[in-house]
Amino acid sequence: MLKPRSGRKTTKFFERAMPSIRHKLPYWQVAAFAVLAALWVALSILWLLGRGDVETYLLATFKNSVRADAFRGLNSAFQSMWISHTCLLVFCFVAMVAGMSDLFIVLILGPTLALLVAFATQQWDDPHWFIFAGVCSIGCTVGIVVGGAYCGCLLLVRTKR
Repeated sequence: MLKPRSGRKTTKFFERAMPSIRHKLPYWQVAAFAVLAALWVALSILWLLGRGDVETYLLATFKNSVRADAFRGLNSAFQSMWISHTCLLVFCFVAMVAGMSDLFIVLILGPTLALLVAFATQQWDDPHWFIFAGVCSIGCTVGIVVGGAYCGCLLLVRTKR
């Protein structure tokens, strides 16, 4: 057994040899980022399965259970939603790695509110997915713009000091 030197606690060899790794990211950020990433993966798979024509793919897949106009105009809204969600995901990753929890909250507020509005206002007996995708795309874009403005304000405050 090791003798303590000048008031130091006795530790085991492996505790000195391999210090514990501390997780610096809050769990809620990791969970929120995981949800955003899972949604991005689902959107990407849908886009790949449809080979860029999500409207035709979904109509062929669900032809017996949806109306013919349920997916009308979805391709353009889906493409902009995928692009804005990708940019938001990258921006959230940078904010998370940089340890900027406040920026991360600002970034995910827009898509969260848009998703809630899209779910609440959708007529589920006859859904029109173009509107749903458009509202989600707007939410991601708002998150990116507001997050960028917040970063700009933070930079201005830091440079004036």
